[in-house]
Amino acid sequence: MHRLAAATGFLLAVAVLLWCMATISAWVTRGQLSHDAQATWTTLRQGQPLWSWTLRQPADVVARRVFGSAILANRSEGLEFTSPDGSPFEVGLPLAAPVDLAHWPWLQLRLHGSATGSLGLSYQTTEHGLRCDADDAATLAPGSAEPRIDLRSLRWRSADGTTCPPPGAVMYLLRLRLQIPAHASLQIGEASLLATTPIRLPEHIAVDAADIHLPLALEDGRRALAAPGDWSAPVVRLPAHASAEAMLILRDLALERWPAAVVLPFGQPLQSAGGSPWPLWLDWLALVLYLVALVWLLRRQTVEIQHPWLEVAAIAAGPLWLIAGLRWGSQASIPGVVAFVAALTYAGISEWRRRPTYWSWLPQRRAEWWWPLLPLPVAFALTLLDGHGLTHLPWAHVAAYFGWALLQQWAMLAIVMGRLQHTRLPRPVIILLTAGLFALLHTPNGTLMQLCLLAELWWAWCFMRAPRLVPIAVAHALSALLVESALTGHLLRSLEVGARFFL
Repeated sequence: MHRLAAATGFLLAVAVLLWCMATISAWVTRGQLSHDAQATWTTLRQGQPLWSWTLRQPADVVARRVFGSAILANRSEGLEFTSPDGSPFEVGLPLAAPVDLAHWPWLQLRLHGSATGSLGLSYQTTEHGLRCDADDAATLAPGSAEPRIDLRSLRWRSADGTTCPPPGAVMYLLRLRLQIPAHASLQIGEASLLATTPIRLPEHIAVDAADIHLPLALEDGRRALAAPGDWSAPVVRLPAHASAEAMLILRDLALERWPAAVVLPFGQPLQSAGGSPWPLWLDWLALVLYLVALVWLLRRQTVEIQHPWLEVAAIAAGPLWLIAGLRWGSQASIPGVVAFVAALTYAGISEWRRRPTYWSWLPQRRAEWWWPLLPLPVAFALTLLDGHGLTHLPWAHVAAYFGWALLQQWAMLAIVMGRLQHTRLPRPVIILLTAGLFALLHTPNGTLMQLCLLAELWWAWCFMRAPRLVPIAVAHALSALLVESALTGHLLRSLEVGARFFL
């Protein structure tokens, strides 16, 4: 009877943790979507360009290079293109999200040329859509200039000469097609899209106000977004009780239709005067205090583990700050990355000085290879139920992931769980805490958090039974790579964590 009650309590705790992971994911996602809506709203009300590009280095253009023959150079006034032979070349403007060229049809450039040249444009709405080109969009004269090009007035044609309509919502390709004489140079500092008339928006959006209220069912939401409507910046209200993945799917569908849409979670008001962003100097101050705390803990360490909870908190704080704190995005926060590395360094030094629990890298018996592999057939079953065909993963990525899985399991099982074993907690509670922390390190990817929780529960049990790291890391890597190859885009949005989950 006691064992049945303990097993029931354990399963209830797992169910509560799974619910908590989904709740945390949805809560963080609602906060991020509100922040993004506030930024879009403020930019539109201030009359600033919603889409602009500052060109200073090769990373500011698509593929970090030109398409054709030209030499790139960094300049203080802009990215410089030098033609070696006078042939045409193209420069891609990165599209992190769809752009609305129907309601923002003016393309303004800031450039400086050494000779007369010509400028054309290309757009492609989607990856498999028709590419359309417009020649002679503008003539480039020597010296500085800020040409403003009306994209509606250009003659757009496809490769076979078919007439194309003026561009609308474009999410795949927008390129400048340039031609200057041989050995001439052209500097492009900025490009931006401008609206024909100012966008008029109220100062406040009430909690239930919206141009479009989306239903909870995804297919109904698709139909609602496909309905006729000629808004430039509609307010789209997401449904209540939607998961993080559902909210992001509906957001993406709304932005594909209206790239300037203000997408708000259910029950979230919006005012033009939003809260001030977290200042960068606070991140640096927090980092300094964190590093000082780690050094202080290292200096006071003894052979025995005296404060296991303090060590667990010190090790977990850095990774949680980077990932759950949404500092791992398209541009990672330097303080967040430093805190992450510092936490692992502190863990490595602590483990090198004294190993509080026994563990080893390689197994001693053949059977120890097989037990950790149980999540692999589970992942395979999920791919059969709700997956797609295997997609190719680069071999370099596959090899790197095995090392990444080994690092994660070393930190979670050998370091964190090794210190939790010096508390007076029962073993099932230690396993639950270890798996819960591992899941939180995948915030805010809700489905991935739940899968990681279940997998780490098993691997933590395996590690307690046979403390060998390499078999668990191999099982982790194989399961994750199978999920990445066959489940992302269906059951999973992606394997991204932190702010990268919202991209």
